[in-house]
Amino acid sequence: MVKIINVFIISLIVNSCAIVSTAGSIVGSASTSSRGFSGTVEDTYLMSKIVSKITLMKLSNFSDITVSVNNSKVLLAGNIENQEKRLELIRKVWWIDGVKEVYNELEIGPKISFSEKTEDFIFEVKIENRLLLEPGIFSNNYSVDVVNGKVYVIGISSNIEEKTKIENFLNSMNDIKKLVLLIDIQKTIKDVR
Repeated sequence: MVKIINVFIISLIVNSCAIVSTAGSIVGSASTSSRGFSGTVEDTYLMSKIVSKITLMKLSNFSDITVSVNNSKVLLAGNIENQEKRLELIRKVWWIDGVKEVYNELEIGPKISFSEKTEDFIFEVKIENRLLLEPGIFSNNYSVDVVNGKVYVIGISSNIEEKTKIENFLNSMNDIKKLVLLIDIQKTIKDVR
C-alpha cells in the first residue's frame, strides 16, 4: 500500500510541476550549458516538433517512447508496437528540418507498466543527482534517460577530460545494468591568422 501511495505522489508531483519546471529549466540550463542559450532553445524547439510528429502517428504505446535532443542529435528510446511503426517513426524524425542524427534505441515490446516507469524515473533522478554533485562534470551538458532499466546519456562534453571523467564515473556505478553513452566533444574554433 505504501508503494502505491509513493507512486501516486511522485506521479502527481511530476505532472503538476512539468510546465513550470520546463520553462525554468530551459533558461537555467542554457546559462550553464556548452550549447548556450540559442542552442538550448533550438534543441527544445526541435524536440517539440518531434513530439508533435510522434503524437500524430497515434501509437498505442506513445508514452513508452522517450525523446531527447542534444545539439540537434535525437535519441529515441523505449518500446514500440512493431517493426513497421519503428521504421515509420525513425523515417518521420529524419524528415524533420534541423535533425542532424538519430540514435535508434527503440525496442519492439509490450507496454511498460506504470510501476516500471516510476522505477525508471526515480533511477534517472538518482543518476542526475550523482552527476550534479560530481566535480568536473557539467551536468547541464547531458540528458539522462532511463527506459526499461537501461541508462542512456546523450550530450556534449566541453573537452576530452570531461568526456573521460563522465564515462568512467558512469561505468563505475554498479547499479547500472546497461549503459549507452552518446557523448560528443565540443568543437572549438581556433583563431587562424
